[in-house]
Parts: sequence; structure tokens; C-alpha cells
Amino acid sequence: MQVIKVKVIYDNHIDINDVEINLINDIKCVMTVRITNEYKITAEGEDFFECFKKVRGLDKAITYYCKGAKINVLPSRMTRQMTKGLTAYETSLGAPARKENLVNIFDYEDKNLASDPIEQDEYEAKWFLSLNN
Repeated sequence: MQVIKVKVIYDNHIDINDVEINLINDIKCVMTVRITNEYKITAEGEDFFECFKKVRGLDKAITYYCKGAKINVLPSRMTRQMTKGLTAYETSLGAPARKENLVNIFDYEDKNLASDPIEQDEYEAKWFLSLNN
């Protein structure tokens, strides 16, 4: 089990430092986010990026201050396979993803954060279209 600490804002005003995220890599990936001793969210998936999206979808009042919550951070099939989704690309419209754009999804970030993972899905569709122009 790997333990990661991430800063979050709950309900746009309650600042919580060092929320504990437990990662278990077995046949399936399992992520548990412990907001308080009484409140935790758990999700499982094929990789940790998928788990993180599921966790974020379960409680949209939580804003995670990390790269994986940034609207333009997207995994590729390769990063999902090789790092179990712990790395992804920080993308820009019109520009292909490059190795130098790889980031750890739990590194600190405070700009362009999406509380709802659907925002990332919508951006991903725009990004793919922008590559064909």
C-alpha cells in the first residue's frame, strides 16, 4: 500500500491539508481517500487515474489540489499501462502530448482544477479535435 498526502478544499471553504490517499495495486487498483476519521471515499478501477476520477465523481464538493484534478491533465494508454495511471500528460489545445509534459497526478497544483471529472472528459474531446486541425 502506498500513502499519499494531498491538500483539498471541501465545499469551497473548508481547507484541509494532507488528506490521506491510500493506493493498493493488486489485480484491480483501489484508492481510498480519507477526508476525516469518519468520512472516506473508496473506488476501484483498472488504474489509479480511473480510481481518482471515480472518487472525484462521488463527492464533487471536494476540490483536490493536484495535477490529476487539473482540467487539461490526461493519461494515455501507455501511462495507464506503465505507471498504473499515476502519471499523465499536461496537455495544450492544438499540441500533441510529449514526454516533457508528463506529470505525477498527485503533484501539487492550484490552477484550472476541475471538481467534476466530466469537465476533463469534455476537455479531452476538445483536445483530440484540436490535434486534427
